[in-house]
Amino acid sequence: MTTTSSSAPLDGTGTASRVLPRAAAALLAPLAAAALALAPSPALAHDVLTDSSPEDGQTLETVPEEVVLTFNNAPMEGGSGSAVVVTGPDGETTYEDGELSFDGTDVSVGLSPLDEAGEYTIGFRVVSSDGHPIQDSLTFTVTEEAVAAAAPEPEAGESEAPASEESDEPAGEPAAEEVSAEEADEGGVSPVALAVVAVVAIAGIGAVVLVLVRMRNRPGGGADRK
Repeated sequence: MTTTSSSAPLDGTGTASRVLPRAAAALLAPLAAAALALAPSPALAHDVLTDSSPEDGQTLETVPEEVVLTFNNAPMEGGSGSAVVVTGPDGETTYEDGELSFDGTDVSVGLSPLDEAGEYTIGFRVVSSDGHPIQDSLTFTVTEEAVAAAAPEPEAGESEAPASEESDEPAGEPAAEEVSAEEADEGGVSPVALAVVAVVAIAGIGAVVLVLVRMRNRPGGGADRK
């Protein structure tokens, strides 16, 4: 007795369908690993400015005493590569005062009194935590009212001087009046009056002399008795 067995034909289609995905995965795996290796991690990214005081573009009603810049990572402290320069509205006068202060992610510098109203520019350059320098600029505006409110008050001696001068003026007026009265009294005797007085005095003296002469010339006067 003869037994006949049958099987499905093998055309290679099933085998190829299994091999292709494996080959593609094997090719893509190195590429994915290289992409992950080249992608920058947050720790390797450059530092960026996240906040500032004054804020960029802010208009201030009070004069600031310092500038504070805040970064996402702590910049490298010290060195000649870091600087913060605050320029006034005239574009020439600078107002930063003292050395930079590093406090974690903050970099600050003090300011001299801002004596002009207008737009100020903050230019900064710091060394990122990964060693790369970063720089940028910000602006803020100070109002005239803020500058006037921050202006130094006059010293006590200066403020008292005008008051004493004002108090002296009324006291001087009676003195001037007294001088004028004295001058008026002295000037009240005119030259004509003086001449009249002199004439009267001379006439009186002449009359006395005339009387004496007549008395001596009368009979029985002093000359005859001799």
